[in-house]
Amino acid sequence: MSDKREFELVSSTSAPMTKELAEKFRDMKPSPTERELDPKRVAHLRKKAEQNRLVTFHWAVANIDGEDYRMNGQHSSVMLAELNGDFPDDLYAHVDVYKVSKEIGLPLLFRQFDDRKSSRGPADIAGAYQGLYRELDAVPRKVGAMAIKGIAWHQFTVEGMKDVPKGDDVWTMFDRAKDYTFMHWLGELFSEKTPELKRPEIVAAMYSGWISNEIHTKGFWGLVARGGDHEADHPATRLDEWLIAAKQITDAAKKFRAANYYQACITCYNAFVEDRTITRVNCKTDKGFAQPTE
Repeated sequence: MSDKREFELVSSTSAPMTKELAEKFRDMKPSPTERELDPKRVAHLRKKAEQNRLVTFHWAVANIDGEDYRMNGQHSSVMLAELNGDFPDDLYAHVDVYKVSKEIGLPLLFRQFDDRKSSRGPADIAGAYQGLYRELDAVPRKVGAMAIKGIAWHQFTVEGMKDVPKGDDVWTMFDRAKDYTFMHWLGELFSEKTPELKRPEIVAAMYSGWISNEIHTKGFWGLVARGGDHEADHPATRLDEWLIAAKQITDAAKKFRAANYYQACITCYNAFVEDRTITRVNCKTDKGFAQPTE
């Protein structure tokens, strides 16, 4: 452990949130390391306030040569100050004050708050919701998250539902017990050898087939995951080749849209169910989405 200390904690206190405290922090001289004010971040926090989901704020101050600098809490203090003291009774702020030896220590201190490797990403939040349902313990967390993304994509884009949860709220869809068998099957289908299948719109196509006919869906996608059938014109073979080729496209102008992936999967699935061979994969959506053959 290094003996060099670019910063050290000198005080740590908690206090009830007040209008005066929010304004004091808002008006404090900012550290030169501070991010630019982003109205979208302020709006995000304001929405949390409206939903009564605020928790204790953890703010930090850096003191250099007797002068205080706000290290974080810009967006939250701006939002709170706009509320004019209309806070829940149990809202607190925890304020740490650090002594920083010189300015070069400010970026290092800044990096300690919500660093990228420690922050809660979408996968962590998805896992928190999935963990509530013991029936999904055997489903890998990444597979569970992909399943929910695919189901949500299907509901919003294919079915045209307008009340599909968005953002982190989408993970509340883990409570849909009717989809648990689909998630378990997806966990068995996916492997390190099937990276081309791990897209929400492809999972949406699997889900579309699943709710139409589970047996056909298992049969078709099992073949696709294994690289297709021995026949070159078999729809599973054609789709596997198409997906691998699509994944290798680097030119942004030539990349397929999410809707094209979905359409390609459904049209090949239908050919499989109808026992037809195909010479090329149809991914056009000008006539709308194809419906899975039962």
